[in-house]
Amino acid sequence: MCRLSYFLDKYWRWINERSCPNLLITYKKVMNKEELIEFVNSHKVHQIRAGDKHRFVDITIVESDGRFFVRQYKFGKRSWYDAFLDTPEGEIKYKDIVIPVRGEIPEDLDSINQRITKAYSKKLGLIYHIMRLGFDRKRHEASTLELIPV
Repeated sequence: MCRLSYFLDKYWRWINERSCPNLLITYKKVMNKEELIEFVNSHKVHQIRAGDKHRFVDITIVESDGRFFVRQYKFGKRSWYDAFLDTPEGEIKYKDIVIPVRGEIPEDLDSINQRITKAYSKKLGLIYHIMRLGFDRKRHEASTLELIPV
């Protein structure tokens, strides 16, 4: 009986690792603002998710004036953006680091939109300008979400 449970446990872990890698979150980290700014600025691709049941999706997070922003590129019915509007609590993930955040539409979006665009341009360079050719700029900028560390 002990051998059977041992093999079932091994089998479950093997299946879980292959079918649901996002369930294997390692640890949540608390960072001060300076550490978080360095963390976000040192990587081009991060992962985010709304709530704790959604999967992590790759995305670029930018920092402007000590605040963190993401923008939507694809406008599907079940996007991460809509999930954050429904459930503002979420997480940023990079490798084994998970940081709890709250996603909100910035109240000063009109005044900071240009700075966010410059932050994306600085971080992604020419790639960002090429990407912007393929989507509606106004809709893209209107979908800006601020990620506030919890």
